[in-house]
Amino acid sequence: TNVAVLNMMMYYIINEGLVDTEFIQSRTEGFEDFKKELLSIDINHLEKVSGVNRDDVKAAAIAYASAPNAMSFHGLGVTEHSQGTFTVMQIADLAMMTGNIGRRGVGVNPLRGQNNVQGSADMGVQPHQGAGYLDVTNDEVNKRYNAFYGVDVPKHIGYKIPQMFDAALQGQLKAIWIIGEDVVQTDPNTQKVIKALEATDLVIVQELFMTETAKYADVILPGSSFLEKSGTFTNGERRVQAVRQVVKPIAGSKPDGQIIVDIMNRMGYKQPDYTPDGMLNEISQIVPFFEGITWERLGNKGLQWPVASDGTDTKILHQNTFKRGKGYFEFNPWEETMELKEHAKDYPFILTTNRELEHYNCGAMTRRTANEQILRDDYLMIHPEDAKTYLIADGDYVCVESPRGKVDVKARITNEVKSGILSTTFHFPDIMINNITGDIHDSEAMCPEYKVVAVRIRKSKGKYKKELT
Repeated sequence: TNVAVLNMMMYYIINEGLVDTEFIQSRTEGFEDFKKELLSIDINHLEKVSGVNRDDVKAAAIAYASAPNAMSFHGLGVTEHSQGTFTVMQIADLAMMTGNIGRRGVGVNPLRGQNNVQGSADMGVQPHQGAGYLDVTNDEVNKRYNAFYGVDVPKHIGYKIPQMFDAALQGQLKAIWIIGEDVVQTDPNTQKVIKALEATDLVIVQELFMTETAKYADVILPGSSFLEKSGTFTNGERRVQAVRQVVKPIAGSKPDGQIIVDIMNRMGYKQPDYTPDGMLNEISQIVPFFEGITWERLGNKGLQWPVASDGTDTKILHQNTFKRGKGYFEFNPWEETMELKEHAKDYPFILTTNRELEHYNCGAMTRRTANEQILRDDYLMIHPEDAKTYLIADGDYVCVESPRGKVDVKARITNEVKSGILSTTFHFPDIMINNITGDIHDSEAMCPEYKVVAVRIRKSKGKYKKELT
């Protein structure tokens, strides 16, 4: 119910007269229509559905809007919802309506879920954009790509990940090349993902280890870890940082960039061997905001893009304007996810997934370290009242069932979750939590809704202990 709570916050900021009128008038558009929609929301209803006291929301709104400088941080807990994109837009609305953007000590800060997500996005991993966030359907952009690369670059918008799996099941996707992502363990609705991979003629997996996804590969390309190659990582503050090789790649493996170059050469598109300085030289010619980035200039602290041709970087973005010119206010009402609309009656609990500090995502790397001795199992967080109702004790195994399937996972009784809410990690493939997560995605970006899964629970019929090897 993030959208509900943030609409309440903005309602109180307007009602208390705490908007930055000068910033709104000079830097934004659409505010009056936005304001009209916002002031018509039903506070009673939103307070009820969110479970958040209106006085607490009002206090938070006043604190944010009254502060000389206020900044916000958000992560996957915001985006992994059916209304995730709208929540991010609201966070931007909050910053614009209070003037908390474009100067030191303010702003909107997305915390990336993995270390080089920002860099991947900058390089055009989105199906509708090329490197530099350039629109692949734009004729001028297409001409520029064609001239630079000497080939006809496709102009159509490709598939996002959920669309890839759907297309595979419909016989419309013949090959997939997965680099460094264990989709079988980390993507929702695991059995559907497996069926999609099995329906794909050619599955190529480029990996460090034999992951759950690699088990379904027709071809495995052994990649190198970040310690075994040189390149760049880009973080959430747009800082492009040099990553320098410290050990030689394990025999038989190669840096990801070199593997891609080798394939390009085999396919008749001649390329020199991969080097970090050579790669940045290419990028700087096609991505406008990388124009002044060179391997030598990165040094120890990196550079924040956009970087001018003389190497001057940008500490603060949006000081005078936004990419679209003026910031745009767009109202979006809170709507219940289809997951709960369709299944809450038979599956009364809400399960949300999370990560633990000791393990990284699917655990493909961290489970192979001594961290496995610190956290050996996935666990299910259950409120004491719910545990009492279902006769579940700490350490008991609980059968968690959704419309997609069921898993058995160890209980941890705790007040860290509310009654009616369950939370679990997904680090261990022997549990395979994503067998029960669903196909609901964010309406705009298609990010899976890992944070809301309708489930029911019972004590497992056969209490068992994980065999330690």
